[in-house]
Amino acid sequence: MKKLLLIRHAKSSWADDELDDHERPLNARGERDSFTMARYLADADEGLDVIFTSTANRALDFAHVISEFTDVTLVPDLSFYTFDEDELMEIIRSLPEDATRVAVVAHNPAIHRVVERLSESELEKMPTAAVASFECHVDEWRDINESNCELISLATPKRLAAR
Repeated sequence: MKKLLLIRHAKSSWADDELDDHERPLNARGERDSFTMARYLADADEGLDVIFTSTANRALDFAHVISEFTDVTLVPDLSFYTFDEDELMEIIRSLPEDATRVAVVAHNPAIHRVVERLSESELEKMPTAAVASFECHVDEWRDINESNCELISLATPKRLAAR
C-alpha cells in the first residue's frame, strides 16, 4: 500500500505584477497557513518518507515549513511546476518505489483535478494550503488510479481553525 498526500501550495502574493509566476512569494495569509498546516501534519504523524515540491517560490516556501515541522526530506523538482492534471498523474506514477509515503506540493488546477480523479468525487474547490490524504492500494506507483485510491481526509486551514 502507498500513502499519497496531495497539497496545494499556500496563498501567494500578487503584489508585484512584474514578478514571473514562478517567482511569486507567499502572502501573509499564506505564511500563516503554512505554519497551521505544517503543525497539523506534524501532529498527524503521517510517517512520510519524502516531500516532493514544485520549485515555484510559493510552493517551495510552503514545503520548507512542512519539512521543518515534520522532519521529512524535501525534494524540489521543476516537473511539479505543472497545471495539467494528466501530467501530474504521470509524475505521480513515476515516483520512486522506495518511497511508500509521499507528499506532493503543487498547483491548481492540476492538484484539484487529481484529487477529484483519485477520490472519484467533485470538490467545490481545493483551497490554498489544503491537504488531501489518500491510501492507495497498490504496490507500485505506476498502478495508481481512481479504482485503488481512497480519500482518507481533506484538511484545510479554515476547517482546522474552526475546531
